Amino acid sequence: MSEPNSSTAVRAPQDGTDDADPAARLFVAMSRLNRMLRREAPALLGHSSVAALATIVWFGPLRSGDLASREGVSAPTMTRVVAGLETAGYAVREPDPADGRASLIRATPEGEQLINGNRSARLHVLRDRVAALTPEHRAALFAALPALDALGATEE
Repeated sequence: MSEPNSSTAVRAPQDGTDDADPAARLFVAMSRLNRMLRREAPALLGHSSVAALATIVWFGPLRSGDLASREGVSAPTMTRVVAGLETAGYAVREPDPADGRASLIRATPEGEQLINGNRSARLHVLRDRVAALTPEHRAALFAALPALDALGATEE
């Protein structure tokens, strides 16, 4: 029996997590996958800006406070992120038709294009990685998708 390729071999976590803890293993695997995707298909913006812009693109115009809540950051942090998106031309503030005192943040066509292009590039990398898995690993991954979807589901 040959040695597994070092790039595809499953390695024990190096961060002190218990290899027998499925949640810890999932956390480490997801973190590694996200880092790999960011490295192989980098975005033009930082992670926080991309995440906020993607939320705006996927959920439509949002108030800054609602966006901060969805992203799990403070209102001042989101104000800085949105200001950067506005300066870059990826988002604009518009009056909230339901409350003239408030504003909604909307993605510009350039912002939508950036998110869709970034997603497309990362999907391309991920599709290549999935195709390189063994048939057994692909089947296990596909079988796990409903559970992964349930883990990520929100009560919105």
